[in-house]
Amino acid sequence: MTAEEAAAVLRKEVKFKKEDTIRKKNSKLVRAANALRNAELEVLSGNPSPAPVGSPPGVRSGNLMRNWVPYHTEGGKTGVFGILSAMDYAGYLEHGTEKMGARPFVDRIQEKALPEIMKIFEAE
Repeated sequence: MTAEEAAAVLRKEVKFKKEDTIRKKNSKLVRAANALRNAELEVLSGNPSPAPVGSPPGVRSGNLMRNWVPYHTEGGKTGVFGILSAMDYAGYLEHGTEKMGARPFVDRIQEKALPEIMKIFEAE
């Protein structure tokens, strides 16, 4: 094998490893977003309505609990993942208003999902 052939084989192997690493990262981003979604379902289900101030919101229609969209970015060296609420009143529940106390849930979702997310990203 000549030096040029060896260099070509090495370039091909490095390209494969890079693409494989990106594929694995993208898979982990999807799984992490799903872990957040699962944690959201646990945190927002079964709460009495109306919920006491300071606890997660209660379930009336179930719209807040059902309408979350997981997202993630793909490609490149970095990635972002999360969930977004499709309900415009989610922020009011999280932070409260002048007439209503906060029913925070975002931190609880993150705390619930963090152990699973750490397992996902620590795995090979």
